[in-house]
Amino acid sequence: MNNPSTTEHADAMHRTPSWQLALPLTGATCAVLRFGGVWSWWALLWIPLLAVTIGCFAFEWQALARNRWRMGVGGWLMLVVAHLGCAAALAMVLGR
Repeated sequence: MNNPSTTEHADAMHRTPSWQLALPLTGATCAVLRFGGVWSWWALLWIPLLAVTIGCFAFEWQALARNRWRMGVGGWLMLVVAHLGCAAALAMVLGR
């Protein structure tokens, strides 16, 4: 018998990773850091944005591992761009 909770669990297990949310979050974080400054009242905006971005990264990495590392070329390109943007944001925060 199909149990709704079992079906939801199976759908979550077979979810394909998509970096489409992480990419704009990373871009927004970098834009706020670039134009607003690091250690000003703008920190009230970029700190939650960066936290949500890192949470999104963790969720997508779990989906990628569950999907046995299968993803299209566009997905891999978005993964690289999102991670490079996040590294740039962290470099701005750390002052490097």
